[in-house]
Order: sequence, then structure tokens, then C-alpha cells
Amino acid sequence: MAADKDKKSMFFRRNMSLLAVTLLIVLAILAQSYWSVQQDKALTLQAESNNAHVAVRLLEEHVTQTMQDGVQKLDAIAAAVASFTHDTAAIHSLLASYDIQDNRYIKSLRYVDLQGNSWVSSPDFPAHQMRVADREDIRFLLKHPEHREVVIGNPYESRYDSQLVLPIARNIFDKNGKQLAMISTDIRIAYFADLYANVAKENNAMLALIANAGFIIVRSPFEARYVNRDISKEAATRNLEKLDNEGSFSDPSWLDDEVERLYVYRKVNGFPLTVVYGRDYESMLEPWQQRLQTRLVFTLAVIIFLLSVMGLLAIQVHKLRVSEATLRNAEYKFSEIFERSPLPLSLVNLNTRKIDAVNDAWIKLFGYRREEILTDTINYQKKFWADKEQLKRFTNMLRSESQVDLFQATLIHADGSHRICLLSSRTYLADGEERYIITPQDVTRQLAAEQDLLLLNASLEERVARRTENLERSNADLAAALDSLQMMQGELIRQEKLASLGSLVAGVAHELNTPIGNSVTVASTLQDEALRLQDETRQGMIKRSSFNTFLDNIVFGSDVLMRSLIRASELIRSFKHVAVDQSSDMRRDFDLRQALEEILLTNSSLYTKTPYEMKTDLQEGISMNSFPGALGQIIGNFVTNAIRHGFEDRQTGIMCLSCHLIDAQHVEIQFSDDGRGIAAEHLGKVFDPFFTTKFGQGGSGLGMNIAYNLVTTVLGGKIHLSSDGGQGSCFTMVLPLTAPETEASQVGSHLATHS
Repeated sequence: MAADKDKKSMFFRRNMSLLAVTLLIVLAILAQSYWSVQQDKALTLQAESNNAHVAVRLLEEHVTQTMQDGVQKLDAIAAAVASFTHDTAAIHSLLASYDIQDNRYIKSLRYVDLQGNSWVSSPDFPAHQMRVADREDIRFLLKHPEHREVVIGNPYESRYDSQLVLPIARNIFDKNGKQLAMISTDIRIAYFADLYANVAKENNAMLALIANAGFIIVRSPFEARYVNRDISKEAATRNLEKLDNEGSFSDPSWLDDEVERLYVYRKVNGFPLTVVYGRDYESMLEPWQQRLQTRLVFTLAVIIFLLSVMGLLAIQVHKLRVSEATLRNAEYKFSEIFERSPLPLSLVNLNTRKIDAVNDAWIKLFGYRREEILTDTINYQKKFWADKEQLKRFTNMLRSESQVDLFQATLIHADGSHRICLLSSRTYLADGEERYIITPQDVTRQLAAEQDLLLLNASLEERVARRTENLERSNADLAAALDSLQMMQGELIRQEKLASLGSLVAGVAHELNTPIGNSVTVASTLQDEALRLQDETRQGMIKRSSFNTFLDNIVFGSDVLMRSLIRASELIRSFKHVAVDQSSDMRRDFDLRQALEEILLTNSSLYTKTPYEMKTDLQEGISMNSFPGALGQIIGNFVTNAIRHGFEDRQTGIMCLSCHLIDAQHVEIQFSDDGRGIAAEHLGKVFDPFFTTKFGQGGSGLGMNIAYNLVTTVLGGKIHLSSDGGQGSCFTMVLPLTAPETEASQVGSHLATHS
């Protein structure tokens, strides 16, 4: 028993370092697992925050567009009402003429006089009059007759159908800037609630639209009790007023929530509203908790496996140490002849696979120390023999033949150099076992030149094969990356195209609103005149002066009506022409000046009601056979870029578009502006994909890249940008009159149109 205890104690003492290493590895695994878990948690929360930021940006754009549409309708009606404010019947007729049947979010229009009396027109209930002087927005406008901005009121229930609406109102001024009346419209809160409910359900989140004044407009999951709730005194609301336009924070009880939530918000540009997106931490971290359980099980399994391996390794190390101690006890004696022989001699035991003895000549030949050769079998097998296959063949020959003569082998000198030797051996018996006397003859100098040549050839062949394999693998990786990049770029170009068409449709619709509205007003006036003349005729009271007045009104009204309808017809024809070009992008023959004028007319909504001006210098008689749709998209991108970037924070600005022939085959098109210009460090990046100075503010960074690709691939031309800081920018395109029939143009056209 005492002996067994001593052996165990010795075993643990000799393997103490192994136990320490095992403990350090286990601690490292636990530390790494803890770090990975924390990193995974942080990345999970960061991903949720990024997703929430994307959602609030999209919802903020939706709110901005909806509110801007409502403001534009109020502006249009206010401009029309201001011309005949004292004619109540005409005002009522004007409000009734605005068709809001197809408007999903505008519920009613309301004309309010300075005494707080209103006349309401709506597709949901009959027109009627009511008093609204007690509404917050109306009271504000009555107290501030000079206020020119739109005012957002508190949500309320419609008297007729109890629908929740959000009122917005503004003052109406005469030409001298005096307050005449007020115009108001109600936006359906259900329009926001339905969208927010879908987003909240898909993301297991809470969404809210709140006013900066401190009341709730919409909260999803939707409940009517939240609408118009005052939250201005809550700490989170007060802190939100001090925060940036976009950000995030945590709160355990804001908006009646009873759990800790991560709130991501974005303030609506141009309106006192804020979009809020909230998710509770428990649902956000649920996938992370599942991964945590899996990781803990895996870590435990790894530690158990490591302990098992280390236990087996300790046993094997102990066995090796016992074997080593046994080998060190073996000793051999050399004869006087063996020691003094001038020939290198060695005694080899194949059973133990070691050299039992070597003489002085052998030591001198190979440079090893005697104790190094006699006690280390690993040196004999791995360090002394350069070629293990030669060792195997030589060993087999020794076992099968009684003698071996002149066997060529490569052996390693103590300094690491190789020696080519011819080995001869004889068999003898010692202690009942076969032993072998081996004599090496050094022939390295004779074979050095041939051996060096063989090694050099083998090395060159291996290096060429390895580099060829690396090159093929690199080419495959690059091809895969290029395919992925092209697919992503095609998708982004398609999205940019759709956005451009959407902006085009909205602009043309806005332009059509004025001539069509004028036509309706004139037609209504002519109808009233005709009815008046009919009544006089029936009563026999018609006079020549009255009839002449009627004719004059008919001629004047017909002239106004024709000019308005001709203007609308021109807009529709230009829109159809440009829209067909941009949606199909078919090659066709066209007059360049006419095409550019149609493109500018279609995009005129971008600048007609702004302080910016467009000047043109277009040469007549330039015929092209090319892709007008691609050209339209390029010009549209130039105009948008100038307004958004070049004229930012500027009250005036001039854009210039010109074209002229430079030779019989090419035309030069220039677009310039006198805006802020482009910084020198950005000039080389303007045409790069995803480069924008408006990231996070609606800029995708693809407009100029798309323009560059369309010019160089579809239209087969060149584009050059020049700019001086503060002196404006100039885009110069040199295009062939006939676009090339190349695969690049066909592919580029397809990406620009149908991706």
C-alpha cells in the first residue's frame, strides 16, 4: 500500500506542470467563452438598434411626405381663396370642387373666418357650417394674424363618424399681407395607425408618433385612449426635447410601458413631430439567451474532452519516462580494434532502433558528440537520416540479407549539412541478438553537383505548382466577389430608378394641379353666367348690354380655359414621352433640343416654386439615334444634385443647360450651376458608388455613379466634372450622335430600366 501511494505521489509530482497547463487552458476557455457571450450580447443589441434606426427613418419619411402633401393642398387652396375672399359662395364652390374622394389620409377641408365660424367639405359627410374658435390651432392663428407657417392642432374625434383626426391649419393673406381668413384640413389618424400597427406586429415593437408640444398622436399597438394624451411632464419627454434629431435612450415606464425598453427616435424634418420605435430588452435578447445555452453546453463538453485528453497524455508521458530510464541503464563496451579503426564504424541494434556504439573516425566524419548518438534514438531516426524512405529500405535489406555493400544514403552532419555516403554492413551476434556493423564511405563531393541540380529542379517545379494553385484560387475568389458586387449594384440601381420615376410622377401631378384647377374655376364661372342669362331670357328682361357682357365673358373664359387645357396637354404629352423613355429606354431617333426641353419640363416641379432658375442654350437641328431615357435620368440626377447639394443654405441659384455639336459625329452637353461647388478632396470620389455627403439625410450615394455608368456604357460617351470651391460645378458630357451597338450598352440599358 505504501509503495502504491509513493508511486501515485511521484506521478502527480512529475506531472505538476501538465496539471498547471491544463488548469490554465480551462481558465482560458472559460474567459474566452465569457468574452464571446458579452460580445454576442453587445452585437445583438447593436443590430436591434440599427434595425430600429432604419425603421424610424422610413416612418419619418412617410410622416414628412404625408404632412407635406397636406401643407401643399392648404397652400394651393389658400392661394385660390385669397383672390375672392369676400365671395362666400365662390369659396364654398371652390372647396367643394377639390376632389378628395381618393385621398387616403385627407378627411375634410375647412374654411374658417375671423370670427371662428367654419364651412366644412368632406367626402364622408355633407357640407355644413360649425364654430371652431375653441380649437387650439384656430385660437393660435386668431391671436397671431401675422403667422405664416402651418399650425398642427390637437387630435379630436370627428362629430359625424367619431373618426380620430389630426387638424392642420394656416392663415390666408391678401396681397398686402393682411390676414383674411384661415384654411384647415383634417388628416385621418387611422392612416398612420394602420401602418404603425403592421410595423409593430412584424417587429414585436411599440411605435408612436408624438407632437413636440407633449401629446400623443398615434401609439401602436393602437388604442384610442392614448390619442391626445399629455406626456409633456414625463422625464423622458423633457429629455427628448434636449436630444439630437436622431438617437436612442432607455426608459422603464414611458408611454405607459411597464418594462425596460430601448427607444429609438427621429424628429420629423420641418414639423414639430417625433417618430418613436421601442423594443423591450427581454424580446431583443431572447435569441442571444438561446445561443448562450448552446454555448455553455459546448464549452462544458470541450472542457470534459480536454481533461480526458490531458489525463491520457499524463499516462503516456509517465510511460515514456519509464522507458527512457530503462534505456539509460543499458551500456555497451567497445573493443580496442573498433575504437582505433581508421574507417568510420557504428554498431546498430534494429530491435531497439538505436546506435549502440560509434568509433572516433565516425565521430570525426559526422561531427556529433558521442553521448548524443548513443542515448537519443530520435536523433538517430529523424536527425541523422535525411530520407526516411532510404532508412526503411536499408533496414529491410539488413533484415533480409546477411551483408549489404555500397548502399547509397543521405545522412545529416552535426552542422546540418548533408553527406552522401555508401553504406556497407555485416551481421554479428551479441547477447543472442543480431547486431550490425555499418561502415559509411563519404562520396558527397563526387555527387554534390548532380544532387544540387536535382534538388533545384524539384524546388522550381514545386514552387511553380504552388503559385499556379494560389493564382487559380485567387481568380475564383475574385470572380465570385465580382458576381456578388454586380448583383448588388444592379439591385441598387433598380431602386434608384424607381425612386426617380416616383419623383417624376409626383412632380408632374403637382404641375397639372394648377391648369386643371384653373379650368374648373373658369368652367364654373361660365356656367353661372349662362344660368343668369337663361333666367333673364325667360323673364323677358334681357338687354343688349347684358348680352354683350355675357359674350365678352364667354370669349375671355374660353381663352383662359383653352390656355389652361393646352398647358395641361403639353405637360401630359411631355410626361408620357419622358416616362415612356425612362420606363422602356428603347433606342430611337430624336431631336436633342426637343428631348432636353421635354426633360426639363417634366422635372420643372423641382425648381419652379423655388428661388432657383434654369437657363438653356440649346442648338437646333441636332438629331441623335440613342437612348433618350438614359439621357433624361442623367439630367434629372444633375438637377436634383444641384438643388440638394449645390444650393444648400442659399436663397438664389442659377442652373444652365447647353448643347452644341463639336464635330460631325459628337455633341457636347453641359450642365452647370453657381452653387457651393465641390471640395477638392471630394472631386475624385463624386462618381464612386455610395459616396455622398448626405448619408442618413436621404442621400444614397448612387446618383452620380448611375449617371457615370449610363454615359460611359449605354450612351458610349465621356463625362468630366470641374468645380472650384464656392464657384459652382460643371458636368461636361461628350456623346456620339449614334450610340454604339455594344454588349456594354445593352447590359447598362437593361440595368437602368428593368433591374
